[in-house]
Amino acid sequence: MNASYRRALLLSACAFTLSLTGTSYAATAPAAPVANDPAGDPADGPIRNTDDILVTATRVNTSTPITASVHTFEPQAIVSRSIIENSVAPTADISQVVMLTPGASITPSSGNGVGLADTKIVLRGFQDGQYNITFDGVPFGDSNDPTHHSTSYFPNGTYERIIVDRGPGGATDLGQASYGGQVHIVSRELSDKFFIEDQFVYGSFNTFMDRFTINSGKIDKLGGLKIIGIGEYKQTDGALTNQGGWWVNGFVKAELPIGNNAKFSVLSSFNKSPFHSADAAGGATAAQIAAYGKTYGAISPAQAAGSGYTNARSDWNWAIKTTDFEIARLQWDVSPSITIDNKAYTYFYKNFTLSTEDASTPCTTLSSLDQCTGTGYSNVKALGTGNGGGGGKTIAGDIPGYTKVNQYRNTGDIFTVSWKNALGILKGGFWYEHSQSHRYRYDYDFTTASRAGGISDYTFNFDIMNNGSNWNYKETDKAANTMLNGQYVPAYIKYDENTSWDQIQGFAEYAFKLFDDRLTLTPGVKAMDFTRKINTPIAAQSSRQGIATQQSYKPVLPYATANFLIKPDFSVYFQYAKGFIIPSLSASLETAGSSNAAVPLNPQPTKTTNYQTGFVFARDRLNIDADGYYIQASNSTTMDPTTNLVTISANPATYKGLEGQVSYVLAKGLTGIVNGTIMSSLDDVTHLWLTKAPNYTAMAGMIFGNGPFKLSYLHKFTGRQWADAANTSRIAPYSFGVLSGSFTHGNLTAGITINNLLNNTPVVAQSGSGASTLYIFQTRRSYQASLKVRI
Repeated sequence: MNASYRRALLLSACAFTLSLTGTSYAATAPAAPVANDPAGDPADGPIRNTDDILVTATRVNTSTPITASVHTFEPQAIVSRSIIENSVAPTADISQVVMLTPGASITPSSGNGVGLADTKIVLRGFQDGQYNITFDGVPFGDSNDPTHHSTSYFPNGTYERIIVDRGPGGATDLGQASYGGQVHIVSRELSDKFFIEDQFVYGSFNTFMDRFTINSGKIDKLGGLKIIGIGEYKQTDGALTNQGGWWVNGFVKAELPIGNNAKFSVLSSFNKSPFHSADAAGGATAAQIAAYGKTYGAISPAQAAGSGYTNARSDWNWAIKTTDFEIARLQWDVSPSITIDNKAYTYFYKNFTLSTEDASTPCTTLSSLDQCTGTGYSNVKALGTGNGGGGGKTIAGDIPGYTKVNQYRNTGDIFTVSWKNALGILKGGFWYEHSQSHRYRYDYDFTTASRAGGISDYTFNFDIMNNGSNWNYKETDKAANTMLNGQYVPAYIKYDENTSWDQIQGFAEYAFKLFDDRLTLTPGVKAMDFTRKINTPIAAQSSRQGIATQQSYKPVLPYATANFLIKPDFSVYFQYAKGFIIPSLSASLETAGSSNAAVPLNPQPTKTTNYQTGFVFARDRLNIDADGYYIQASNSTTMDPTTNLVTISANPATYKGLEGQVSYVLAKGLTGIVNGTIMSSLDDVTHLWLTKAPNYTAMAGMIFGNGPFKLSYLHKFTGRQWADAANTSRIAPYSFGVLSGSFTHGNLTAGITINNLLNNTPVVAQSGSGASTLYIFQTRRSYQASLKVRI
């Protein structure tokens, strides 16, 4: 390329990344017509949330799948591509990978199988929404609170490695919930060599997957352009009865060098996943387990009559999730001392759910093909003369249900500039993000709707469903339940709301390099201006009122770290940081006018003070890291198991613990690994444990790789937890082991993975109370066999 062409291309890349931030959001109509290089120079500083990963190049680092860097400033686990590809199931999502690191555990939404249902990660007792997840440095999560969906975005063929930072990170570690930690997903690296790979997987529960990968290699005629494309299709019947689903994903990433000092890259991912599941908390009641066993999930239409659970028909309980994620990135070495990194991005999420009102209460009096009555079961309400059409008579036998949509698009830009100088590295920048959301829930009579052809498996006919003959006027309107136009909210609308936010965050840090770069002292600060708006003419989710208002938060979060290289293979570190999490939408704007005392109208954000210290020792055969942490939170959140609602407690909370990890090369190709965490997560006033926070985690295993043979066994232990804030529902300790092996001959690799080798099926999560308690069991032993062809 000549100089003028390079300059033009560089300017075009800048314009493209900035233009991406202008991506528009198009909301759907309401449901009804109502008014690259992983290595680096140690002088570049500690690992951050980009894909520039610094790992000491010792033999143990290449032999073990989980390690830490001597240059880190906080507890860390770097999980390599080798564990993602060789030591967990091909269908696994990120939760199964992160689970193997110190202090991590998981809470499944059901026992449907590895990567076959949504799973929540827990870090040191911090629940989903209290830590960040990023993809190539871009934080993402739901727009009502920063929670995540493990099977909705990136299957494990799309990422190269995962870095779990068990701490709030530095000034450039971005997100709305940094105090609980960071899970950084790094996208697949592009090889200079051309290859095509196709992987076929078949296993338990009639699970099938085909993943096709094509890597262009370096195309010299196009200036060194490299492209990778990955397509994946996965389907399953599920470990639970009538809980099948399928997922399709497409991923493309391209990189183009611009001269010798810049690189422009773009990536795009699309995912769609229809699956069967009730919308309420997952699991089965004791009565359902007694009748159908631990593998009960739902009832098929063919067995509905006389089943006692017509309301649990699988074709009336399903969801379709659709997502996309795009990043345009420019990395530019402006001079030997100044670098610029700009990421413009956008991502979209939509969840369309069809669900019966109650799939767990038995039909003790009547259980026909499409009707249900029983003690404690609530049937459909007809149009009445009350506010919004409420107060009508009960239509005996008709089964109530609803559609629920959660949809948002987030668009933003992250700009970072670094300056290397005689004192160290000065880094600063800004992060801007805009979010636009639409959520609604409308209530229906599923009995009449099904007979009219309005609903069936993965089908919802808007014309039939919204013609006025299938509404369920179940909501009890009070005088306060009015829309912005002054009329009452129709009694068939639970909520229909529009919200948005705009946030801008500035960040800066200075990594001072002292004593020949052996000591790095890094003070830094983040300053955020976050404004959330609700402009809902119809009804907000919690209060069922029309609302137009906003709230703003402007936290300033300082931090300071130190890393001292006592020797090139031995370092110690210390971290102090302030943390902050913005209150969820359900605990703030949605409650305006609500009488729910558990959710204040103007909740105080959770603020934390984090202290951590530890060391890393990395030799040829041995890698050891250990740390201790102490985190004080100004208030705490908990899950009410009787309502499955998050409540805010004014009580402060304290998280503390000790962690360690050891990897040792026992013989050629054979590495042993063990890690563990002893921790407590307590309410400072009641001295009770916070919900779903284990008192310990541990992992032990062996990894073998020699020539064409690969074999590993990793076993995770999770300690005692409490399912409720009162600490009356105990979840006993349990464990999970995964055995994986493969053999390569020429272009073919055959492998097998056995999940839950010991076939332990204890209760791993529960919600609700009394006869309505829902129990989730660990999925029974399963296998996946794979054949991979690479040319």
